[in-house]
Amino acid sequence: MKKQNREVSEAALLRILAEDKLKSEVAEQYAVDEVDRLKLIHELQVHQIELEMQNEELELSKEKITQTVEKYTELYDFAPSGYISLSREGDIESLNFSAAKLLGNDRNKLINTRFGLYIHPENKIVYNQTLGQTLRSASKRSLELYLLSKSIIPIYVHIDVLFSENTNQYFLTIIDITAIKQLEIELENSLLLYKKLNGFYIDRELKMVDLKKEINDLLVQSGNEIRY
Repeated sequence: MKKQNREVSEAALLRILAEDKLKSEVAEQYAVDEVDRLKLIHELQVHQIELEMQNEELELSKEKITQTVEKYTELYDFAPSGYISLSREGDIESLNFSAAKLLGNDRNKLINTRFGLYIHPENKIVYNQTLGQTLRSASKRSLELYLLSKSIIPIYVHIDVLFSENTNQYFLTIIDITAIKQLEIELENSLLLYKKLNGFYIDRELKMVDLKKEINDLLVQSGNEIRY
């Protein structure tokens, strides 16, 4: 009987020890799981903050890009020089207000029209040759020509042409040099007038020399002294 009671007591004790060990292991496992869970939560929170910071940086970058584009657009649209982008075939794909003013029409109405239509017939050959040279050499070319415009005074412009293989477009920079051209024409006319006047005075002086010589010859023949 005592032996049986002792065995029961030992079994109960073993049971208690086993339960305690299980509780301890469960507690340890729970502690480990809790630490892992807290670490995971921490990592998720840190990652969330990183994403929020990256999003803020992207928003700032987007805002800066937008401001840059707006600034570039404003500089392009209101630049004193005319800017035109042409397709490979020579059609106007974009232009600023200065270029539209030179061509004498609304900017939207000029889009998709052939730029060659606004060039004076006398200058179309050199214009087409310049486009061809620019396309073949991929280097900037320059030319000067008259534009057909609604302006009373013919518009004379200087054009720099560059072809971009990346966009398959011609980029034209146009500067109105009508005033300079008029001064050149006036100067040429003045030089021509000066040459004519100078020729007239020289011719008159030569005639005067011949006339004086004839008078001196007549005076000598009549027995008088040379006067000139």
